[in-house]
Amino acid sequence: MGVAVFPRQSGKDVAMSMEAISRRLQIPKSTGTYVSLDNPMIRDILWDKTYIGDEGEYLHLLKDNTPAELVNWKDTSMEGRFSNGSKQKFQGYFQAGRDKNGVGTSFQDYSFTELALFTREDPLPRLMPILANPREDKKLMVASTPRGKRRNPLWQLMESFKGSPDFKVIVRTIDDLNEIMRRNGLPPVLSEDELEQNRDAYLRRFGNDRMFEQEYYCSFEEMDAAAVYGEAYMRMANEDRIARFNLNVAHPVYVTFDIGSSGKHSDATSWIAWQWINGKLFLYDVGEGHGRALPEYVDDLHAKPYFNQIAQIVLPWDAEHHETAINATPADMVRLKFPRVAVLAKSNKVWKLPGGRTDDYTQITDIQQTRMQLYNTIIHEGNCQWLLECMENYKYEFSTKLQEWTDRPLHDKYSHMMDALRYTVQATKEVDFFGGNLFDPTATAKSSSYEEDWEGVW
Repeated sequence: MGVAVFPRQSGKDVAMSMEAISRRLQIPKSTGTYVSLDNPMIRDILWDKTYIGDEGEYLHLLKDNTPAELVNWKDTSMEGRFSNGSKQKFQGYFQAGRDKNGVGTSFQDYSFTELALFTREDPLPRLMPILANPREDKKLMVASTPRGKRRNPLWQLMESFKGSPDFKVIVRTIDDLNEIMRRNGLPPVLSEDELEQNRDAYLRRFGNDRMFEQEYYCSFEEMDAAAVYGEAYMRMANEDRIARFNLNVAHPVYVTFDIGSSGKHSDATSWIAWQWINGKLFLYDVGEGHGRALPEYVDDLHAKPYFNQIAQIVLPWDAEHHETAINATPADMVRLKFPRVAVLAKSNKVWKLPGGRTDDYTQITDIQQTRMQLYNTIIHEGNCQWLLECMENYKYEFSTKLQEWTDRPLHDKYSHMMDALRYTVQATKEVDFFGGNLFDPTATAKSSSYEEDWEGVW
């Protein structure tokens, strides 16, 4: 078994695929499978991959690097059939929502790309009985970039076989690769200027450089670098801001909702009870559920010991949109149970720092706004366990086609509570804007009058 831990865009799939094809040429009638998460991913990163040759022409990575008389490439099934009777298959582990995996047949060799992404299911336990057969010369090859340690099949594999004579691990950082290129008289994979630009981009997008260290320096830092609020979460824990506390009876309590969709596959409705005291956000209690009408959640709040302290229920901007079936808005429905309801201004998800020319404004997203507030936030450890779990697991989406992290968080079971958190942070700004209370629907000043003010935020 061999594991190659390499940086992003280092050619690890090129090297591993060439090794797999070489094995098919060397061992007549042998079989191998090259496995990624799904078929679109394997097509994007390898099967359909092209590059520019020495003459400026586009070449196909697989087809144009193996003599045509030695292998017949079948596009529909994504496999190569070799003249010596060998076969090399390329396939996805998960297909179209079915747990059809790429290891259902016994192969001579198994190659897994980006094993660290297989968090849905670790494929290796299925393979171990096959690989352990002493009568056959089986081989497992893995090429991946790190993704933290927890729930990571790559890290688990490395730890399980550490010290085994038949298990080899190669770790190469971007500096290692650049040095290899230098010794061979070739330009670096990435120059120092390019690396610094990439580091700055990660800092701006994600609020830390842990993902940069992961992607280019193969860091297995404990907290998943893809966690949207990972850095803030770690600081909260280190600074003892995840703790038990009592509500301040001299200050109002607000409850912010993220309204879930209805239907058979409805999204969750989530809520957060909080206080805003001298610029500090205290998250005291949370709740979440599926398939219930919004007023039922207000009934739940009636049973809370702090109900009489609730000043307003805060809903997102679309709460004023009518529900077609009942000709009423979610805000109307909540007001039947609790009259003091505020609806947030519609966010364009971009805030601009005042000052300078218009085209010089620094743009920050609503996620960045939330991240900054979390550095001045206290969370109740006992009441907010689900909120804390969501913060830990709320992650950016990885583009298998582009082979890079996007700035869009995944929409999954953790995202609904995190939407409620974003609305909560926006609500704190509106509380300040309206002089300590959210807008009164009967007053002249509306939530839509609110404007973001980022003066002095840096």
